[in-house]
Amino acid sequence: MDRREFLTAVMTGAATLALDNRSVWPAPVPTTAERSRVVLARSTSLSGLDGLNLDNAVAGLVHLAVKDTVGVATPQQAWAALFKSDDVVAVKVNCLAPEMAPSQSVVLAIAQGLAAAGVKSENVIIYDKEDRDLAKAGYTLRAEGPGPLCYGTVGETVSPGYEERFSLQGETSFRLSKIVTRTATAIINVPVVKQHEYAGITGALKNHFGSIHNPEDFHKFACDPAVANVNQATAIRSKQRLIIVDALRVLYAGGPAFAPQYLVPYWAILAGRDPVAVDTELLQLINLCRQQQGMDSVEKQEYPPKHLQTAAQYGLGQGDPSAIDLRVHNFEG
Repeated sequence: MDRREFLTAVMTGAATLALDNRSVWPAPVPTTAERSRVVLARSTSLSGLDGLNLDNAVAGLVHLAVKDTVGVATPQQAWAALFKSDDVVAVKVNCLAPEMAPSQSVVLAIAQGLAAAGVKSENVIIYDKEDRDLAKAGYTLRAEGPGPLCYGTVGETVSPGYEERFSLQGETSFRLSKIVTRTATAIINVPVVKQHEYAGITGALKNHFGSIHNPEDFHKFACDPAVANVNQATAIRSKQRLIIVDALRVLYAGGPAFAPQYLVPYWAILAGRDPVAVDTELLQLINLCRQQQGMDSVEKQEYPPKHLQTAAQYGLGQGDPSAIDLRVHNFEG
């Protein structure tokens, strides 16, 4: 069974993983309403796995992180609390640097979770800015079921395009993908962990530059306040229900292009619902990797991640680390 067959089987219920294994997913610990929860699930044992063994292990981390993010007893309950059976879920991946795109193991786990919530396979859309970026990253373009659909806002597969009317947030003007505005009822944001030459870092917030038609217009002034402004768009802010970060690898310098000399394996998944809180923790992770290599923090580079503070000021999330409820599950191989 190859990955495409496995993914189709997952979405049609023919293949399942042990989502209700309570020895893997411990009972949640209560948290205060004022704090934004971010969950990190990590297992160094993933370093020796590949194929379906890797898919299964990654799925375990994803479901653990989602369960703990929601704060319920089982992963099924968590996915069902976030998504309804009649939802159309757009899964925003980041494939501009194809060697650093989200792992298909992570996307498989998301598809499985959505299936557990009763979401139909044809109502799951894996998307990015262009078909060609998805294809270069190894995703199979797909305009119709069975199995999740996969296409860009622009390309030959479906090519829904962008809204004709501009969205104006502050001084930032852009046209949103019709996948976001017209097709999706819910969004799952799936970023990777990268240092970024102009934005400081690429995470959940900046991932939505791939949901607009003109991101190249805003790669100046540290992408600030453009990143925060894009995330203020109603279609993004109201529909984004979950963030799942592929932190299996961390690119701590040289981004946003792929720079293998600055790549380290980390074997983790992060999840949350607050994009500012998630990105605040990603910044700490990138800085930790940089510190271990004798490098200055991202904040000291020419273009620091100013958009995080701006997004927090806009009320898009919690940027104060002391007000973030970070839950860590660390399984040593």
